[in-house]
Amino acid sequence: MNSKDHFSVHKGDSTKTGCIAVINLIFLVIVLFPFFWLITTSFKPDTYIISRTLYWLPPELTLGHYVKVFTFGNLGRIFLNSVIVSFSTVLLSFIVIIPAAYALAILRPRGKEFISKFILSLQMLPGILLVIPLYMIMQKLHLVDTYRSLIISYTTFTTPFCFLLLSSYYSGLPIELFESAYIDGCNSFQALLRIALPLTAPGLVTVGTYSFLNAWNDFLFSNTFTSSSASRTLTVEVVRLVGSWGTRWGDLTAGATVTVIPVILVFLFANKYIISGLTAGSVKG
Repeated sequence: MNSKDHFSVHKGDSTKTGCIAVINLIFLVIVLFPFFWLITTSFKPDTYIISRTLYWLPPELTLGHYVKVFTFGNLGRIFLNSVIVSFSTVLLSFIVIIPAAYALAILRPRGKEFISKFILSLQMLPGILLVIPLYMIMQKLHLVDTYRSLIISYTTFTTPFCFLLLSSYYSGLPIELFESAYIDGCNSFQALLRIALPLTAPGLVTVGTYSFLNAWNDFLFSNTFTSSSASRTLTVEVVRLVGSWGTRWGDLTAGATVTVIPVILVFLFANKYIISGLTAGSVKG
């Protein structure tokens, strides 16, 4: 290849790379613009929000909307409710999923394939189909308008996917590691703690993140099972900021910002673990 052809190929690669960069930038702007507008609007005084003049950045900043939703809207208690319910769901999911996935993947009981297919079939059931039966059960158990009703419901619906993901992740571990541990005197529980858990950290982060986001973002069950600020979560409370006679846009965007920031922080922290966890879980087993 002469220098002219080499220059043409190099120029073509540079043009292709530049086009890809421009397209990625356009998609990035499209994705980030709603968050930018949400956050900036939450700091705008009402006069600038309803003004006919478009203000990309607020000429004045105010914390009045945040003060209002936390003081009069009791958003602090609602935020605490979401934190308690979400982290309790993660904890209960770990308690249920980790030993079950370990038993299926490493101990390999009889009927392993049937169990996997049965759990997979549970993942296909939509939440709207079971919300009324679950409500009747919660009502009979006197769990309506409590944390427990939400935690149990969220764990129930996150378990199938997380179980299959983690069990496929465990299946990729060399069985010789566990055989060596058994020879050294470890029982199954000790092998789980000393070998399986440290080697499957990305999978555990993926499972925890999925459980957290499922509980944090849910509206259906929270709106059905709760009726007071003692157990109501943020997704339901933010919708209540839309009034019958008009929308308080400043308060609404402030509440929405408080709701979305934890999700963004979780993704920033767990991004690389989620990618490696999902990738490993999809090709192993």
